[in-house]
Amino acid sequence: MASLLYILTKSTDEPDRAATGLRTALAAQRAGHDVALWLSGEGVRLGVQGVAETLREPGEETATEMVAALVAGGAALLLEEQSFVNREFARDAVREGAEITGAARLGDEVAGGRLAITL
Repeated sequence: MASLLYILTKSTDEPDRAATGLRTALAAQRAGHDVALWLSGEGVRLGVQGVAETLREPGEETATEMVAALVAGGAALLLEEQSFVNREFARDAVREGAEITGAARLGDEVAGGRLAITL
């Protein structure tokens, strides 16, 4: 089993890339890997209630379903704090299972053994 950190920097601005990242992370989790998501830039929007619901990419599962399944499977949704602040979201808008965290956390996750994958 691998410990993986998916770095997602896109959401509604590039829905294909966002959906691909979510599908890939979910497939890895379902294959038994330990998965976390680092959401930064526009990707931080995926950790906010109501945003994944607006992604309409073809596939078996919607973005909302994939995010919910990842959280239900134990994936951490790590929202890079400055990206969150820059987009002026209210802290109570954070999706269940998501955590706002400082940029240093990315290095901590990799130093702790997670393999970073950027999509």
